[in-house]
Amino acid sequence: MNKRKTLFDYIEIVCAVVLLLVFLCHVFILSDANIFHYTCHMESDIASETLVATRIFENGFVQPKTWVTSTHDWIIMTPNLAAFIYPLVGNDMNLSMGIACSITMAILVVLMFLFYKQIGFSYLEILLAILLVFILARPADENQRMLFLYAAYYVSHFASLFILLMLYNICLKKDKVPVLFFILTLALSVVNSLQGMHACLFCYMPLLGTELLRRIVAMMKKKKPGNVMILVWLFVISAVALLGSKLLGSYTPGASRNIRHAGEKFTEVVWPNIKAVLDFDRVPVLVALFLIIAIVGYVITFFGKLVKSGETKPTTAYESVSGDYLLWSTLPLLFGFVVCALSEIFTTAESAPRYYLNLLFIVGTGMALFIHYFNKKWIALLAIPVIYYGVIAGQEFYNNLVVCDASEDQATYHVAQWMEENGYEYGYATFDHANYITVMSNNSVKVRGVNNMADMEGIKWLSDKTWYPPYKSTEGATCYIFTDYLQEDFAAFMERVQPTVLETTMVDNYNIVVLDHDYTIWVD
Repeated sequence: MNKRKTLFDYIEIVCAVVLLLVFLCHVFILSDANIFHYTCHMESDIASETLVATRIFENGFVQPKTWVTSTHDWIIMTPNLAAFIYPLVGNDMNLSMGIACSITMAILVVLMFLFYKQIGFSYLEILLAILLVFILARPADENQRMLFLYAAYYVSHFASLFILLMLYNICLKKDKVPVLFFILTLALSVVNSLQGMHACLFCYMPLLGTELLRRIVAMMKKKKPGNVMILVWLFVISAVALLGSKLLGSYTPGASRNIRHAGEKFTEVVWPNIKAVLDFDRVPVLVALFLIIAIVGYVITFFGKLVKSGETKPTTAYESVSGDYLLWSTLPLLFGFVVCALSEIFTTAESAPRYYLNLLFIVGTGMALFIHYFNKKWIALLAIPVIYYGVIAGQEFYNNLVVCDASEDQATYHVAQWMEENGYEYGYATFDHANYITVMSNNSVKVRGVNNMADMEGIKWLSDKTWYPPYKSTEGATCYIFTDYLQEDFAAFMERVQPTVLETTMVDNYNIVVLDHDYTIWVD
């Protein structure tokens, strides 16, 4: 006989439906921003990601050897997808990248949904966990750009994380590692190693640490930890990812130990960056509430599933096999944050809010764990403040990313427009301006980066050597673009080269000097 629905059953259904609607609104807003307002918050790094997509397309969908990378190569990242879309949209560079960002956002959402469904979350818990990842950041801040907007730098790393978590859970259930899993994840670790150190910090080290802890706890409780091949598998793919990033990666920034000044770095650098991940300027009381509930969610899951696991019956098929399935499934998200924080505190490595991006997933997952643990209908009322916060965040995102798009008022756009109107296609500027201007024109003009305005050599950072003489012709009028701050450097260049000046003008805060041909050079 079916159990009669209570008022709280209907409240839970309504909350889940409203959460879904709010979530879909956020997906629409971010997709709108990516596809139709791509240049709204453009800057040089995003522009470089956009340009590498065109070079990947021109080189047969493989990153060209002539491209000078930064901290990683591009293999399964957003620009690689954009390269395939590029010819389908009439070689519209900005549109292809915007569509690619929207597709990778959808892929990440699907993987998160599958993972949360696998560990037994209800639809309400899944929607709440995913929505919080979308709404806790500031509009167009570094964290949104890492996952959903414009470049989606880290989306492949977090997609890899959720794939690995799901495979890890299956291995725990079966108490073995299928050969196919081993081969596929080994290949994935090689690819991720070529894309920098980030996958090690976000995926491999936290997952390996979780498995080590799981086995230690099992032995302490005098239980069988399960098939040792699970540990071997995770150790191998983690080692490959780490060693590959060191040996095969394009660039790995060095860092020394920082034991003596660890406390100082934490208070002055790391802690402010951690706080910057969450938008405490928008209804700070609710953000603090979400964070506290998430922490409690992890704590009660730890004690409920680990300390008292012998006193309760397993609630899912997975838990009946692995014992503490829900705990070990979600700990890597928390450990990823811990690994990044410790690596920043105790070394001289650069610190930035993007390295603590796991905090968004921790808050969403922690709140879902809290609701899941109590398994009471009334607890679904916690979705109401999330819905309220999501609506406010959606209004702010829409205004900031769509309504207030002032791309055509930007000085870089005016420079590109002036070049087009006067028939100039090629130019040079320093890195902060070059690729930026190119993308603002949607590749109609090509402004390339130089190391400085005095030496006028091609910059070896997010550029392609084929953009510069002697790999390209020096013929044709060429624009040299700079701000007043670089007047002295450009004067030194002019005095050294003694070029023929065709035209000079000022566009907003940019000086533009048109020379009779290309005087820049690439130095290997």
